[in-house]
Amino acid sequence: MNIKGKTAKGLFAAAALTLASSNAFAGMMTVSDSFGTQGSTTDVDVGILNETLSVAGFDTSLGILTGVSIAVFGQMDSAGSSKNVSAADGRADVSILLGSDWSVTTAAADDYMFGTAGTTLASDQSSPAGNFDLSPGEIFTYDLSSGEQSGAMTGVDLSAFTTGNMVDFVFSALAMTYINNDVDSGTGTFENTFQTGSWGRVEVTYTYTSEVPEPASIAILALGLMGLSLRNKQKQV
Repeated sequence: MNIKGKTAKGLFAAAALTLASSNAFAGMMTVSDSFGTQGSTTDVDVGILNETLSVAGFDTSLGILTGVSIAVFGQMDSAGSSKNVSAADGRADVSILLGSDWSVTTAAADDYMFGTAGTTLASDQSSPAGNFDLSPGEIFTYDLSSGEQSGAMTGVDLSAFTTGNMVDFVFSALAMTYINNDVDSGTGTFENTFQTGSWGRVEVTYTYTSEVPEPASIAILALGLMGLSLRNKQKQV
């Protein structure tokens, strides 16, 4: 098609300006990873917890990364029993105690603590304090939970999420289940069982912008090109 004259040049200039017109599209996406089953005492056995979760970094082909928010979740649960096989009435006291910090660490943000060493996460007892209500042969069963713990990691390094690599998060802790038994008098003998498990999850939310042509601009451009084509055909007839 051979188009000449100021009118054609003006239309092409308008078409170029139309193409340049665009909107900034704001997008959001979340990636996540987890270990264990929430509430389970057996999926991930914890004496020493050391679990690594990995999430995919931001796909830069989507646009420009403008923000990263990191939410972490954790829970510890313990279940078991204490049987009094003594000749006298007794009692049982149980607890989940942190022997070290319960933390999440990553190279992409500041550390996050669910709890510090020495913290009692949960406890239970067979009788009120000072009472001995666990009869000979009786079994006390318990089911303890820290409940879901959660928080947001701070000091996020956006550049760590645009390298094209996975981003790792390490959940660690030393969790100890304590069972203390006493009898009202004489020698105490108890049979204790317990199992303690942990669950954890990380969710990373990316916010980003990307440039997309305005639908109206695309329509105007199409009509303009169609008009140029019809005008040229008319001249040729």
